[in-house]
Amino acid sequence: MVDLEQIYDEVDNLDPDTILKVLNDLISVKTVIPPADNYREYVDMITPYFEELGFENKEIVQPGELIEEIPYPLNGPRINLVSEKDFDKDKWVTFYGHMDVVPAPTEEEREWRFDPFKATIIKSGKIYGRGVADMKGSMACVILALRVMEKLNLTPNYNLNVVNCTDEEIGIYPGVRYLAEEGYVKGIIYCMEGVIDPIIVVGCAGALNVDVETVGRSCHSGMNFMGVNALEEMVPILVELMKLKKVVEERESDDIPGLPRFGSGEDRNMTPMFNLDVIRAGEKPNIVPGTCTLTINRRLIPEENIEDVKQEILDAINAGKERSKALDVKITFKYDYPAVRMDPNAPGVKRMKKVIETVQNISEEKMRMIGMGGSTDMGFVSEILGTNDIIFRGVGNVGSNAHGVNETIKLKDIRTFIKELIVFLCADL
Repeated sequence: MVDLEQIYDEVDNLDPDTILKVLNDLISVKTVIPPADNYREYVDMITPYFEELGFENKEIVQPGELIEEIPYPLNGPRINLVSEKDFDKDKWVTFYGHMDVVPAPTEEEREWRFDPFKATIIKSGKIYGRGVADMKGSMACVILALRVMEKLNLTPNYNLNVVNCTDEEIGIYPGVRYLAEEGYVKGIIYCMEGVIDPIIVVGCAGALNVDVETVGRSCHSGMNFMGVNALEEMVPILVELMKLKKVVEERESDDIPGLPRFGSGEDRNMTPMFNLDVIRAGEKPNIVPGTCTLTINRRLIPEENIEDVKQEILDAINAGKERSKALDVKITFKYDYPAVRMDPNAPGVKRMKKVIETVQNISEEKMRMIGMGGSTDMGFVSEILGTNDIIFRGVGNVGSNAHGVNETIKLKDIRTFIKELIVFLCADL
């Protein structure tokens, strides 16, 4: 039998400076995407941690032709690190983390309290830095948990596979998609993208971006009858798309609970989202714009079919096009991520619920099942491997402000997450 109190004591006694050292090593490598041109530096930094723990490490570089499918300015090789340790068990668990982070700009009057690419702890126990929540902090916790297991001579109930992957933040062909296709992802999938709160993620939205360009003819604004205003001729298309938005957002998942509607108190199952997010046209007010480009961001629920979604958008655009005087309308679809559904009764997810109950003393009845509006590359993994035994659990919290200014996690949550990792791997539940 595993002595839980011994584990808890060991984790509680971890030196904060030791925790901060591992965090800082990961965060200080600026794997900002785009372009994420220093994966080589990150892999070189993190590999020794797994070597010291007796893992076999493999570098898997994605072929250039796959990277060319990603329409963003990327530089450098897309190096993925696969770290394995076989304990001669019947089952595997794959811990997944992505290496890339979003940029860390200021927002209007809000500025970072500290250098975003240095892990900084304050007296309250909050730790700041880009990627602490999403998701380098969770990978640091895996390293720390494995160290505790080694010190206490604990043998896990699973063979271990830890993957550090590229390009999650932009999708389309992220590293874990390639690893899954090539057989490097196996067993229960433990995606460390989640939060430490008592939430069980049972669905994530898919993401489709659609660029619509109306083509007109530029001319002097004082003689607009000589041209075709591409912005004005986008309006009939916008009208039809707004009609479609209302139809789309009335839909609900059959059985995946959604996030509460803040302010209204309304509870709905997970719903698709339809957003007109970017519009660009014109150079100067005395020139009639010759082109106008609109970007639609469409979030899919698992019940929706991507081809049906594309077709209804195309139908709406064509309906608007009939009343538009645009000389041409160009449409580009970019499918970033598939939607994904997790089975709350799959073996790994069921075990995770027991772990939360054990470590945090929270009954399963008080854990909330949620379908998230955000998207994840786990959609590719689910499709490729045919699995819905995927755990979403991480060191962030609902107030971490991931992707925002002053992204933060808590020292106490780091300790809780490390305990959960060890109990998940080693305890008899």
